[in-house]
Amino acid sequence: MKYCPSCKAHIEGRYTKCPLCQNALQGEGDEEIYPSSELLRKQSLLYKIQMFIVLTAMVVCVACEFLLDIRTSFHWSLLVCVWAIGGEMWLAAVIHRHHNPSKVVSTNAWWAAILVMLTFLIIKDIRPIYFWYIMPAIAIGSELLLFVFMMIDKAHNAMPYLLGCSFICVVMGVLCMLITGQRTVLWVICMLVGIVGIIGAIIFKGRTVPDELQRRFHV
Repeated sequence: MKYCPSCKAHIEGRYTKCPLCQNALQGEGDEEIYPSSELLRKQSLLYKIQMFIVLTAMVVCVACEFLLDIRTSFHWSLLVCVWAIGGEMWLAAVIHRHHNPSKVVSTNAWWAAILVMLTFLIIKDIRPIYFWYIMPAIAIGSELLLFVFMMIDKAHNAMPYLLGCSFICVVMGVLCMLITGQRTVLWVICMLVGIVGIIGAIIFKGRTVPDELQRRFHV
């Protein structure tokens, strides 16, 4: 451990100067007590570089379409911007490293649904494939993953996300069939998966379900 003769204090770590008076320290240094920030600096630099590249690409695409009149049947530059922004937000979520996998699944499912919907709106080709196939497929996949997380989660952090996803599956399936008057296999499966998810939560977790509802949603 190093020693500062001016402050008469022992300094841990490998400092060469006293952090209090900036005078030279005496003695041998020991192991660092704080993690090095060099790795964080490199990661931050890489993140800034990729963000600069993405934003530059967005500006170039918009300029090519609206200034150089490089156009197609739809605004392709807007499509690039939508997916670039969505990718940046997803990357930011990954970097923050959320420790709740249920939250990660729910957030990514919402982002995927929104990005796909915006894609269809931009290309002006709103076909039944989005509402009848893509949306229920995303909901079914999310429900199955959340159910697995609920079964292995001892902290019960997955419960509110599972119940919320189940409610959305049932409500969206009913609304789509009532509004359009049509029934598709995927939406029926989506509704059944939502109902089975609620039943499974009640059977396997018992009293935890109403407790979570009261604690999370104040009902």
